[in-house]
Amino acid sequence: MSFPLSHSDAEFERWLAQTPSEDELREAYLALESHRADLWRPGHIDSYRHDRFERDHRCVTRLVHIKFALARRWHETGQFSRFEPTPQVA
Repeated sequence: MSFPLSHSDAEFERWLAQTPSEDELREAYLALESHRADLWRPGHIDSYRHDRFERDHRCVTRLVHIKFALARRWHETGQFSRFEPTPQVA
């Protein structure tokens, strides 16, 4: 149930609603990060796209949604509590 990067935003939302596994979320996150880096890598074919700012925005939005889904999953499974205060470094 991995998510193809070329899908529309509606299809991405449907994919997230199907509660993908933690591994699938991580795989999608890494693929989006890689794709986003290609948009700005000099000489890469995607760096010549006229719509790269819009594509970058779409990638960042999807990355945020995936991070939120991962955090929700970790909270539900007790891996961390988002209500715990962050330790202060002295």
